[in-house]
Formats: sequence, C-alpha cells, structure tokens
Amino acid sequence: MQKLAEILDIERSRLFVGRKSELCLVQDWLKRAQAPTEVLFLSGMGGVGKSALMLQFTRIARQEGATTVWLDGRACTDSPAGFMEALHHFFLSNPQAPHAADSSFQQLASAIATKKMVLCIDNYESLQRIEGWLREAFLSSLPATGLLVVLATRQDVSAAWASDLAWHSRSRSIHLGSLSREEALDYLRQRGWYDTNEMNQLISQSRGLPLAMALFVDRLRYPEAQPGSFAWPVSMQISAGMLREAASDEFKDLIDILCIIPHATPKWLGRFLGAPLTSVELQRICQLSFIRPTAGGIALHDVARTFLTQDFRLREPERYQSLWHRIIEELAIELKHATSHEKRRIASVMLSTCQDIYHINSVSVLSTSNLDSLHMESFQPFDLPHLHQMMKDEAQYSFSVEIDHAVIDVLSVHFPEDIRVYRNSKGKPIAFTAGLLLYKETVSLLERLFPGLLDTVFPKEIKRLRQSSIEEADTYYHLRASASPCDPIYTYHQLVGIIMKELITHKSVGMRYIIVTAYEETNESLQNAGFRMRTLPDHIREHLFQGAKAAIHEQDWRGTSFVDQILDLIHFAPDYKENRANNFELTEKEVKAAISLINDPEALAGTELAGKLACDGLKLQQKLHRIFLNPPPFPLNDNNLDLLKLYAEAPQVTVDAAAAQLNMSRATYYRVRKETLLNLKDVLIRKTMEST
Repeated sequence: MQKLAEILDIERSRLFVGRKSELCLVQDWLKRAQAPTEVLFLSGMGGVGKSALMLQFTRIARQEGATTVWLDGRACTDSPAGFMEALHHFFLSNPQAPHAADSSFQQLASAIATKKMVLCIDNYESLQRIEGWLREAFLSSLPATGLLVVLATRQDVSAAWASDLAWHSRSRSIHLGSLSREEALDYLRQRGWYDTNEMNQLISQSRGLPLAMALFVDRLRYPEAQPGSFAWPVSMQISAGMLREAASDEFKDLIDILCIIPHATPKWLGRFLGAPLTSVELQRICQLSFIRPTAGGIALHDVARTFLTQDFRLREPERYQSLWHRIIEELAIELKHATSHEKRRIASVMLSTCQDIYHINSVSVLSTSNLDSLHMESFQPFDLPHLHQMMKDEAQYSFSVEIDHAVIDVLSVHFPEDIRVYRNSKGKPIAFTAGLLLYKETVSLLERLFPGLLDTVFPKEIKRLRQSSIEEADTYYHLRASASPCDPIYTYHQLVGIIMKELITHKSVGMRYIIVTAYEETNESLQNAGFRMRTLPDHIREHLFQGAKAAIHEQDWRGTSFVDQILDLIHFAPDYKENRANNFELTEKEVKAAISLINDPEALAGTELAGKLACDGLKLQQKLHRIFLNPPPFPLNDNNLDLLKLYAEAPQVTVDAAAAQLNMSRATYYRVRKETLLNLKDVLIRKTMEST
C-alpha cells in the first residue's frame, strides 16, 4: 500500500513551479560522486516559498538515494545540547535515518558520515544564538564531502558567515523573490485556471507571492465563490475571511485548534477533535495553501496564523477560551505519559499557548495579537550605537551605566551571536536582549566583569561550570535588555513582550535560566513565568549593585522534573483552577437518559447527570429546557443542537443511523459527539454556578 508521505510528495511536486536554477543546483550536487560539504542559505519574506522549496530538495535527494534530515529551528532548544538532542531524536524516529546511539557529538558526527545527506533547517533564525558553534565547531567537525546543509531564514546571511573567508568556497546564498510571470501562469494553469485576463490580474495584484496566489486559488475552488464573482481586492492583502473561505466547513475546528497551538501531530489533532483523522482527510488538509508540514506535525503558515488567531479571539472570545482550556487539559494528560524527549516538546507547545500569563504591573506583555510574527534578529555591528542609546534612555533601571555599556561592547566583539535585536520597519533597533550560555569561556568573562557573583549564584556548581564545554552548556545567564520608550509604532509594553517572548517562552524547556535584577516591576512577570527568587548576600549587593535589593531569579527546566513545574505554571493561568474544579466527563449514555426524561423531574432527580451536577430534578429540567432554545446557549452550536434533538427523538439511535440522519461521515459524527458533550458540560456547569 502506498504511504501517505509518498502521496503528499507527488501532490506537492505536481503543484510546485519555478525555482529551476535552485533545484538544478541541488540536483547537480547530489549527482557528484565526491560532492564537497556545502551550506546553502535560503532567505526571503514569509509566504515566498522557502519551506516548499526545501521540501522539493528533500524529495529529489531521496530519489537520488541520499538521506534527508528536516529540523525546525523553533522546535530546538537554543543551545548546542538542544540542537544535538533534536538531531538525535530525528534519527531515532525515522527508520531510514542513520543510527546514533546517543546525542553525543561523536555519535552524531559518525552517523552523518555514513551516507550522503541533505540536512534542512527551517526557521534557522531561531538558532542564531548558537550560529558560531554550528559554524566553527559542529559543521567543521563533519566530513569534508557528502553533506549539504540548507538553512531557510527570513533574514539575509549573517555578518559572521559572510566574513568567514574559510567558508566562502563552501557556502552559497539565495534570496527568494516572487514567481516570474511565466512561473505564475504555469502554477495557475496547473490549478485549473484558464481565463487569461483573470490570471494576469491576479498575478499583477499578488505580485507573484506564492502564498497569496495559492490562497486565492483555494478560495475559488468552491461553488459559492466562482472566478469573477467577487471584486479583486485592491491591495491583495491576506485576511482571516479569505483564509476561512479557502477551507471547507469540515476543517473549521481543525484550523481553530492550530490557531491556539503552534503545531500538532495527527495523533494530537485526532485527540482534540474527538476522532482520528483518516489518511484522506490528512491529505486534503495538507493540500490547503496555508497549511505547512513541520518537524512537530502540521501547522498554519505564520502569516495565516496571525490573521486567523486575531480573528478567532475577537469574533468568538468565549469559544477561544473554552477550546484553549480543552487543549491544555489534553496536553497535560499527554505530558504525564510521554517519553523524555516528547515531554520537552509537549511542554514547549503548552508554554507557547499560555502567553497571557506574563504580566508587568498586571498588564499582559504577551497578548499582542501578532506577537508570534514578531521576531528578534541577529546583532549587526551598525546596531551598537542604537543599543547604547537605549541603555542611556533607561539609565534609571541600571546598577551601573558604565558596566552595562562595557558589557555590551565586550559581547559585540567576542560573543555577537548572544545579542538579539528587534528592529522597526526602517531597520532601526528598538529593543534588544543580551545574555550568555554558561561554559568555560563565558564563565571566565563573567568572573572578570562581576567578581564573586557566580560563586554566590552557583555555590555548588561553579567548579563544574568553569570546566564545561559549550556542548555541555545547559544554563543561560541573562545580562541586559532594553526597549525604546518612545517608538511611534510599538508601546513600551509591546516591546517588553517581544523581549519576554525571546527570553522565556522560546524553547525554554531543557534549560535553566538565571536573571539577577533589582528592577521590582519584573518580579510579577518572572514569578508568573515560574521563576524562583532568592536574595543576594549583603556584601555582593553592596559591592556590585550599590546596595540595591537585587535578587536571583531562577527557572530550572532541565531533566524531567520540569513536568510538575509546567503544570503548576499553567494552573496559574486565569480561570484555569475554576475550570479544573469541575473536572468530570459527560457520557453519551448519561445525556440520552436525562434528555429522554426531560418532562419528568422526579425521574430526572435519580439520573447520573443530576448526581454529577449536584442538583435536583426540577433544576435539571430547567437547565435542559434552556439548551433547546434557538439559538442555543454558548458554546453549543447548531450541530450540537441537532445531535441533542436527535437524542431526544430517538435515544436508542445507533452511530451509523445518527451519522446518516445528520448527513455526516462516521468520523465527523464522532468529533461532533465529543464536541457536543464538552460544550453541553460547559453550559450545564455555567448554569449551575449562576443558580448558586
């Protein structure tokens, strides 16, 4: 039987157009017997087709008998150890991949050397803090032939790569632009479009951006939106309405789920939806232009997720919260029973869905609707004056302005990859963060800058840290962050949110984070983020912090002990404890039994449903009657109401008969049934609370 992956490969290849020179470059490398190890940079804006092109690279590599590896930079802990663990996990979970006994440097290098390989890293900008290690330590220790590394990033090649003369002959940079007119016409014809005038109009207004073109083609596949039946948008902007029109109602719930979590495996999606996805359904989902494959499953394209999430939260805020709670509950169950590597992945997903718990002065700093699309970038030498100016503007938050400026100067020369910058639309830095992974060289630097501080912070570990290699580093020490207080576009809290996202929610699991600060306004946010605080001794505060009430904030998510910490942190989120207090499940049998007795309050009093709700028969009768109002109470929807009416009319109805009567497949029926029971529970609980 043909595998789904093979079917999807064929479909992606059929719909892929253009990029012939890029494909030929990789094809030529694969055909060379002793192809030199090279690095290929793919850069370009979101929606231009970087991931789609890399998928084509992996397809032709497999056809040529080479091994392919796909890593997502956003799914890797931002440290050498985290990168090597992600690579090892890929080898373990892919039968065709080389064998590596563990995630040690030597084992991974040996596995890579066994066969010609194409290593693709998507969202490479998320790994730029360890770029120096990747270039100088990891890649340099691999075989001189037989490895092609493809790095997809929104940013151009960094100054460090560009200035490394030793890599000049082994690295290439390709900036992807829009499709040419001929390529765009070819794409539209393959999607069944033949009206020349409309094709030219679409190409002109979309400027050949692949995502925009694919989205409009998807939108026009349905009978209610035929070509020519709507006015072309002047600016060709992607909107949530367009995205939802492009997908059928069948996938509405799935798209809503992907608005909340960054990615999901088919297993997770089946669990959230209430029934496993069939291979046919999964194939149809993956054909949507704004769904993309990732190392962690499937995800919405970043551009699409920004619009859809904002729309979902504004349009149905109560349903958004209800679905959020449900997903967190399911992930918490998965987390408790997962393997070690899976625990880290699930925990990272949970953290990324809980950004609203981070506050400063009770103002949420991670609630900006498009926060996931705001990314920090690598430091460039021309950024330095702007960083110094930001620190001058925030001098009141500094223990020593002179030391802060000296630290940034030192990092800009010796550890530039450890400075991350957020720029406005004109390229000017308006926020930055700086810190170091702790290993032998960085510990030596910090001990020169802050004598005695590390001995106090790590009294039992300082000797080990002084001898650690960068591959063993598992602790991040934050040094300084600043945001512009007078940017005309972003508020100060929004910029702080971007910094907090970079520091806390970005691949935190598997690491320990240390922040030493006397800035009281950060205490709330750090405590909400699960940091534990301890005070510094008086002599250290007097010597290094001018007597200020500085404290050590520590968050340790190494090993496996972080599971309880993650759950405690999630439980802190607004309304979560209240949600868990009503932790019981309704069954189809209980609901059918109660609805069939809706006109008999005495009999209702003896039902299991009345017992779970702790109410008498008359109150339960009143609650059930309210359910059948038109429209039904939130979060019940029309599908839920139709199913409940069917239960009332035919309590003995079978699954097949119910699915046929409701005009849906068995799989869809199972999902609607689970959703109905969950939504009904929400309504009954809310009604109970209102009546008390």
